[in-house]
Amino acid sequence: MPFTPAHPAAVLPLLRHPFSPAALVCGAVAPDMPYFLAGARIPVSAQSWYEPFLNATVSHGLPGIALGLPYALALLALYRLVRRPAADLLSARLLPAESAGSTGSAESAERGGDGLRRAGWVLLSAVIGILSHLVWDSFTHSDGYVVTHLSVLRSHLTGDLTVARALQHISTAGGLVAIAVYLRRRPSRAHAEAPVRAGLPAAARRSVTAALAVAALTGAVLNMETLEDYRGGPAAAGPAPVQQIVEGILSDTATGGGIALAFALTLYACAWWTHRAVRPLSRTT
Repeated sequence: MPFTPAHPAAVLPLLRHPFSPAALVCGAVAPDMPYFLAGARIPVSAQSWYEPFLNATVSHGLPGIALGLPYALALLALYRLVRRPAADLLSARLLPAESAGSTGSAESAERGGDGLRRAGWVLLSAVIGILSHLVWDSFTHSDGYVVTHLSVLRSHLTGDLTVARALQHISTAGGLVAIAVYLRRRPSRAHAEAPVRAGLPAAARRSVTAALAVAALTGAVLNMETLEDYRGGPAAAGPAPVQQIVEGILSDTATGGGIALAFALTLYACAWWTHRAVRPLSRTT
């Protein structure tokens, strides 16, 4: 599958009013959430009521539109929780305009207007993001709709490398480049006159960043299988192709590291908000 962080590239042209940029991005990655939750080792069986929500095959089919929406909204809530604490981990010169200036300008802009109408745009944005993911993957998944109906995508370029898989790698690289270019240009549009608010002290930023990195690395390592498993296991007729081994390792480390980083970032955000709530009380006593 295309690398999950590359998927928001598909909605970059829509990151403007009246759409909700955050909901678009959350929707664009939502169908891949079962892959990441697999790293959390949640017990599940075919009889579990929540089994469809942990089934990546289901989340990438037509039911994925309905299943992906709760994931998108949960990710949106998580974004609201971690946005300002995460911004405090950046140095002032790296903060985007809405973070460098008024601390709530981005949130207020997205919540502006009639509440019901705004909620409708948020839901529509999330659905569009989900659809962009499903359409993209339909061209690159071996069982994707377009791949199964267009034989040229199933043809082999070399060895086990099909056109669809090559398209997967090329589109992933292209998506990541597009996102990098977008993020690189975004600060240049910041208002120079915006007052810069102070973030965390440099020492605190380094400590928290290091802790988050350790959490991600630990999650990545713990989610890995043995090299023998990646090679196909003892019952395999022969060793798996190198490409398959590399993809398996990258997939497991990315999902394990991603879920661990999200958990650690959530803990940090909760601590950040708790400190912010307690600090005014301590000043008044």
